[in-house]
Amino acid sequence: MSSTLVFDCFSGIAGDMTIAALVDAGASLDAVRAGLDTLGLPPFTIGTTAVTRGGIRALHLDVTVERERTYRPAEMRELVARAALPDRVKARATAAIDWLARGESLAHDTPDPHLHEAGGVDAMVDLVGAMLALEDLDVGDACCPVVTVGAGTIARTEHGPIPAAPGPAAAHILQEAGFALRFVEASHELVTPTGAAILAAVARPGPAVIIPLRHGAGAGTSDPPNRPNALRVFIGTAAAGGVAPSREVVGLEANIDDMPATLLAHARDRLMEEGALDAWLEPIGMKKGRAAHKLCALVPAAEEGRFAALFLAETTTLGVRALPYRRYEAARRIETVATSLGPVRVKVSDWQGRERRSPEFEDVKALAKARGLTALEVQRQLERELGS
Repeated sequence: MSSTLVFDCFSGIAGDMTIAALVDAGASLDAVRAGLDTLGLPPFTIGTTAVTRGGIRALHLDVTVERERTYRPAEMRELVARAALPDRVKARATAAIDWLARGESLAHDTPDPHLHEAGGVDAMVDLVGAMLALEDLDVGDACCPVVTVGAGTIARTEHGPIPAAPGPAAAHILQEAGFALRFVEASHELVTPTGAAILAAVARPGPAVIIPLRHGAGAGTSDPPNRPNALRVFIGTAAAGGVAPSREVVGLEANIDDMPATLLAHARDRLMEEGALDAWLEPIGMKKGRAAHKLCALVPAAEEGRFAALFLAETTTLGVRALPYRRYEAARRIETVATSLGPVRVKVSDWQGRERRSPEFEDVKALAKARGLTALEVQRQLERELGS
């Protein structure tokens, strides 16, 4: 069963701190190193050192790059796509790169940002290395109740002095991803853009109830006297009889009375293709007795704007309503299972150790067509074999 991880960002988060905390919690640094070696980066070395930050024993990640260079976001994605990495690592690393690029784009008001140090070799090590460490620990779900971001710190960059607690790019990422922020006076940058991007890519905002099985701490380089410069992670399983993991989601809806049913169905399908958690149509009656439909979608809170724009682009509506929801979720994963009818993808849901298996309907249809059977016959046969 996949583990659940909680980020305790009591003093911010950075990419190197994340890897160090995960290694301290049991991730194999050799596995991280082996995955990073497939990226084709300039030569670098990576290791850890035991340190103490404000009385907290932690690991510090030591990265030495022989020849520095800066990658653009498209180059970073291409390196990940070509590397010999597990699919989940690729997906998470690409999501982190997308978040980083979005944060820098918003900070500099340009669609094609230059990432400077956020696009360096060590940044690639941080972004991909964190996902490799999560994979080695088999972390399927992650959450973060609050991020301590600091306040009042100024840093000097290529663009001149900027607020650094948090910096503009990190601030945009954290806001867009919906994380709760705690502001405290700080003498240094608590949240780096890479740290914020990793958090946004893998963690949902909000609380979790887990039985911790292990934990680790990763240290930053500086050791200020007023605050332990470290990040903690806790890894465990959902507490039996406890609260189901939840996250903030948004319900989007629009009443439409001037579109053919076929185009409305297409709009619903486009929402699902773009990653909506769910999308559906409801028949409704409008003023003067007009028959109409309500197009609805449930989407991640951080992507409300993107999906609202899709409503406006794919339908004739002039407005989209947005409603906040909290969604409780059982853990789920997709497995490919060999059956008497052929391989089929199966959705496996897990709540308190009880699993339910359901074949993906697209595979049911494909098998029915290939075998000359009805979808109902295939569905029942698969249910018998899967024990669902």
